Amino acid sequence: MREEIKAQLGKLVGLKFQYAGRASNLFWLGFGDIVQIIRRGRTEETAEYALHIQCSWRIILGNKIVVASRDFYSPNSQWDGKNDNFDWDIQGNNRFDERIKIFTENNGQMKVLHIDSDEVGGFSITLTRGYKLEVFPDSSEDDEQSEHWRFFNRKDNSPHFVVTGRGLEKD
Repeated sequence: MREEIKAQLGKLVGLKFQYAGRASNLFWLGFGDIVQIIRRGRTEETAEYALHIQCSWRIILGNKIVVASRDFYSPNSQWDGKNDNFDWDIQGNNRFDERIKIFTENNGQMKVLHIDSDEVGGFSITLTRGYKLEVFPDSSEDDEQSEHWRFFNRKDNSPHFVVTGRGLEKD
């Protein structure tokens, strides 16, 4: 699995990091050139390569975690604690939303320098400026719902490279 992951994600080496965000607790990142695609009958501009992560991950700089997967579930720094009904899934409410915005705004023009992977579906992406994205599947589940992450090219619409509890899949 290690070599297959490195071969797939190796396509990112030298490419620009474009953006990052979330849909609920799915972390998405875009890399490469901005391309136009037709989606649901409309033309959209998007990064050529997409990475969707649904397992544990973190972005580090040296010995500091800049933003990580559990930040989805913590309030942002503006929360005063008076409202007991904190809703992490509202855009802008959580620590992830706050930190990823700062990270992307302050680090334009970063590029992918290196990819590494392991035997259980984990990997790291080393970026310029000393940042590193580390992804590590953290569940032993191996059913059809056990997707850890997927990587795909939006421009050529090729099959997705998917890592699940069952191993590698093409989707």
